[in-house]
Amino acid sequence: MSSVKKILIVDDDYDFLESLQLLLINEGHDVLAITNGNSAVLKYQEFNPDIVFLDVKMPVIDGYEAFLRIIKYDHNAKVVFISSYMLDDIKYKNAKDRSLAGLINKPIKLDILRKIIKKHAK
Repeated sequence: MSSVKKILIVDDDYDFLESLQLLLINEGHDVLAITNGNSAVLKYQEFNPDIVFLDVKMPVIDGYEAFLRIIKYDHNAKVVFISSYMLDDIKYKNAKDRSLAGLINKPIKLDILRKIIKKHAK
């Protein structure tokens, strides 16, 4: 990829989180990895990422709630859900209506990840 992006990844699966972080670092990006939604909201404000990859199912606060808190802070935030589970249709539609940038199903394919970063990152 031609330009470095600041990317925030949020997932409670440590193995997935670490592998995605390393993959994106190897792509040349500045990556911050967080393990829960509450910390993600706080770190979003400090890190000011170009794009956020946010797991839907997490302890403390789930991805839907973290998304709502992030866009309340920054209504232009580019957030993409990542999940290996069925989504709650009502919550997902609400997130889409509130500017959710997309959804990636696990396992994530590198070419899809690159396209989403290119399309949505500032």
